[in-house]
Amino acid sequence: MLRQSIPPHQQAFESSSDSHEDLQLNRSLLLDIVQENHLLYHMEKRDRPNNMIRILVELHQLGASQEQLTLAYGKARQDAQPIRISNRINQTNWEEFLGNWSLYGDYLVFFDNQLSILGLEETLNRYLYSIPKSLGSQLQPLVQLAFGIEHDLPLIITQALAYYATSYLDVGNILDYCQHQTNTSKSTCTANTILFDYISSDQRFDGKMEGNNTFHSAVKLLIKSKSDLIKTYMHTWSTSSPGGITEQLDSLLETATRLTQHASRQPQENVIDLDWFMAGGQMMDAVFAVKQLIRSENDQDLVDLLFLSMLCTFVVQGRPALIVHKQTTGFMKWEDCISTIVQSAEPKSILALASIVKASHYNPTPYLSIANTLAQFVVMDGTWVKGGIGWSK
Repeated sequence: MLRQSIPPHQQAFESSSDSHEDLQLNRSLLLDIVQENHLLYHMEKRDRPNNMIRILVELHQLGASQEQLTLAYGKARQDAQPIRISNRINQTNWEEFLGNWSLYGDYLVFFDNQLSILGLEETLNRYLYSIPKSLGSQLQPLVQLAFGIEHDLPLIITQALAYYATSYLDVGNILDYCQHQTNTSKSTCTANTILFDYISSDQRFDGKMEGNNTFHSAVKLLIKSKSDLIKTYMHTWSTSSPGGITEQLDSLLETATRLTQHASRQPQENVIDLDWFMAGGQMMDAVFAVKQLIRSENDQDLVDLLFLSMLCTFVVQGRPALIVHKQTTGFMKWEDCISTIVQSAEPKSILALASIVKASHYNPTPYLSIANTLAQFVVMDGTWVKGGIGWSK
């Protein structure tokens, strides 16, 4: 049974709110929008993900108005890239083309067919759990998959599987170096903090990974050029973390939070820049997705994959230092942060906010500060920096 990642007290999509009943994004409309876009757009094109449906659902849960929903949907759709379908993928060759971005449409049609024939559990067993794990696209295919399962949206599930297949980056040989122990004297959170402090100062990671001017290609180059070094860190992570998956996941959420706090810079007064891949909620979303997708203690490799993804993200983005920003306006309450960001209708900020709000249910202490930084960023019309803010230090 797949685990649910959302705390029980968080509002489910199907539920209604008395105060926003007239603004309800009903399920029928959502299904129509999913169907309309299903065979039209890529899930990602050169670092620009297609998150239209997630944005609508998250905005709905945050109490957005119909006007705000429409505006954000329009902005998100601007970056969507059309797909082509040639029906090249079948049951005998689907593994041969893993990692081929141009075949997204073909994989989509293939997984639509497989899901209808096999059902969810067998489809995931055959095409996700049974093959070496992929680090592609910062684990966002897993985020999309968990979202589709959570909201019972089969077309979103097949989109996620096609996304996973076309962004596939095999890291099975690196994960093989993990050797988890059942006992350790050090807490996982402390171990993670120490490890990332080491990574931050490790000169062997010096030098920018240019790749093909995309995050995915930079990670691919990092994995290839620093494989032995990364394996050493993965082995250390596995031997220093307690054996329990639940505790490891909780610690990785704290690590994702800490890295998010490193993901901004203030080059001058009244200016805030945010890192595209560290401040957008991707790392926290990946933790929530793995919490939902893990079936048993045998899925330890999914947890190891999370740590590897955070390590690679931190290095590729320049290992940014923690910066304390000057608060140019008064410290805002939660409702003010949410209102400010929702009103902006800026897709990336909305998804980042949704991740922060979700994480705050586990430990509210650090997340209001992060939400304030994000709200300030929106007010100042800040810049999302793709190349990594750590490289400017």
